[in-house]
Amino acid sequence: MPPRTTIAVFLLAALLSVAAPLSAQDISSREAPPEIPFEAWIADAKHVDLPCSVKISSARLSILQRFVVEFRVTVPPKALALLGPTYQLFLDVRLKPAGDAGWLENHDISGTRLTERLPKQSYLEFSLQALVQPGEYKAGFILFDRISGLRSVALRTFKVRPLNDDPLPEITRDVPVVEFFQRGLDENREPLPELHSRLWIPVESQRPVRIELLVNVAPPEPQPFPPGQSIRSSRNLSALQQRNVARMLGIIKVLSQMEVANGSLHITAMDLQRRTVVFEQDVGSELDWLRLHGSLKQINPLSIPVQALEGRRQNAAFLRELLQQRMPAAPPARAHAENGGNGGSDGHSASPEPLRVFIVASCPVLFERGADLSPVKPPRGADIRVYHLQYQLGFSNLWDDLPRVLRELAPRRFELQNPEEFRRALARILADLRAL
Repeated sequence: MPPRTTIAVFLLAALLSVAAPLSAQDISSREAPPEIPFEAWIADAKHVDLPCSVKISSARLSILQRFVVEFRVTVPPKALALLGPTYQLFLDVRLKPAGDAGWLENHDISGTRLTERLPKQSYLEFSLQALVQPGEYKAGFILFDRISGLRSVALRTFKVRPLNDDPLPEITRDVPVVEFFQRGLDENREPLPELHSRLWIPVESQRPVRIELLVNVAPPEPQPFPPGQSIRSSRNLSALQQRNVARMLGIIKVLSQMEVANGSLHITAMDLQRRTVVFEQDVGSELDWLRLHGSLKQINPLSIPVQALEGRRQNAAFLRELLQQRMPAAPPARAHAENGGNGGSDGHSASPEPLRVFIVASCPVLFERGADLSPVKPPRGADIRVYHLQYQLGFSNLWDDLPRVLRELAPRRFELQNPEEFRRALARILADLRAL
């Protein structure tokens, strides 16, 4: 297969990443793009100086609870030959919903430069992704070389279908029709876990609630699995860690947008392998995503400190202690007034203690043999709700010790394997809280 160069636009570290080497230099984030008269040029859809192929993927629901569409534009060797050894090639992609007169302002423009000739059979591939609301769209593509002035224009149509029996049909009511992922990149093309739009996730409850979200971001460890399946190589372990961080970061991203009108939300990202809390924050309106992203970058799935390895039998105890610290205090015994009141001298009820709601999200975990798997014990009389989001990554995640540690908390467990199952679990949790 001939060598290729891929210019990839992506978001959230491992969340929806495209892994490919860069032979040419990506200049999208360091230089101002050329002024492209998009509407004038797109009107001439038959203008093709540089032959290229355009592919649009089927829309899929991402862990962000938004539909993702991928656009790929491939520039073959014969087109690169027309450009010569030096070029500055840009791709401008814009979308227009069916029935709308104008192109959306939210668009993507990516560029690459080359100052030496590539091998003869090399080809160039632009790959970018966008979050798109359900509907029908027209996509416009303009490929333009700033040095030679050569350009190509293409038009395509595609459709994003809504979920069947969507349990949360209003969740994206406040987000833009289209968001390209370039909005989440810094000047060094480093992916950042940041989108400025917010999902609509109201938490409605009659009584006050304190939501504790605890997310285990530790990489899954090798487990017994069927013959022919192996994750023991360093490459596969690293890929599995990226997938796990992608799922857990997506869960944090979505659940951090819960609007708790009658209560509060506290988020903890923990690493059960290293027995550390890597990030925590009381969430007001926004979560500190840059700090969270920086914390997760410090986790090396192929390197665990000696102290962590030596104390692996304490991993379950670390989780118990973490949960115990966040438990409400046991309610004090109160005298009951003879007239049926609450015992208060002024006849008014004291402010009720917020209901503590725990949401524990993790891939399945196997603790070290011999570890103390005693369950977490809730305070006597404490009113708590516990939800366990068990995100399975495949055959390597068939066994889990977490339910044994959580069993006395009477958790409601959701076995998740894809973003749609996460969406349905979230809908059930919100319905439970509305019933309080």
